[in-house]
Amino acid sequence: MPAWSVSAFTHRGLVRPMNEDAITVDAEILTGDMDKPRQFGVTASNCLLMIADGMGGHAQGALASKTVLDHLIADADRLSHPESCYDAIEAANEHLFAMMPERPESSGMGTTLAGVLLSSDALVMFNVGDSRCYRFGPGGLAQLSHDDVAIAAKNPSGHRRSHAITQCLGGSPFFMPVVPHVKADVPLTYGETILLCSDGLTDLVQDQDIASILSDASDCIQAVRNLVAAALQAGGADTLSIVAARAVNSFPASNPEI
Repeated sequence: MPAWSVSAFTHRGLVRPMNEDAITVDAEILTGDMDKPRQFGVTASNCLLMIADGMGGHAQGALASKTVLDHLIADADRLSHPESCYDAIEAANEHLFAMMPERPESSGMGTTLAGVLLSSDALVMFNVGDSRCYRFGPGGLAQLSHDDVAIAAKNPSGHRRSHAITQCLGGSPFFMPVVPHVKADVPLTYGETILLCSDGLTDLVQDQDIASILSDASDCIQAVRNLVAAALQAGGADTLSIVAARAVNSFPASNPEI
């Protein structure tokens, strides 16, 4: 059976007053400020990893991110195939908008989304917004996700100069459809790494530095610790959420979580 070593971390950073992000490892959702990365050993037919970067201010952004991840965990079976994955994300967006009339204070809340479903047969990546998914292996660092960022929001080098995004889940007081980016790829092979992250990392740490950190790290928890340190040393100007996973041989049956 496939096995993955996973490390996850989320925090408000050094500037934001509150963390509106939420992250998922398998069926567990992590929110709030963590004092250190958590490490998991997942041995199962598949492994679901997601990051949602909430928007809307304080509790509203936090509600949006957790609501979307809750909905997709319950609909996880549909995430394993590109066609049904697309439909599941659309349904999560509709669910978010359906909540708003019931909670007027949440009107306009929104969230980005980036995730992967890992299995022995395939890797299905999906995203909406500017949270990213990377694959790192012998060929280097490859971004699998698509940035929903206007060209005008980037400088000539491609680096962000604005937080403007062209779509998210929710994010408006009236219904807006989404066009999810969904991609099927070959399975994660032994030693390869999947990295999910919010723009709190990628706005501050360049891709070549991310690749160097992943290359030098002996395991996922060291990789996440060093990525967090790099973002905080660069100013920690935004909330920071990171999930890293590597394909491994196996874990002891009596100790599924490290």
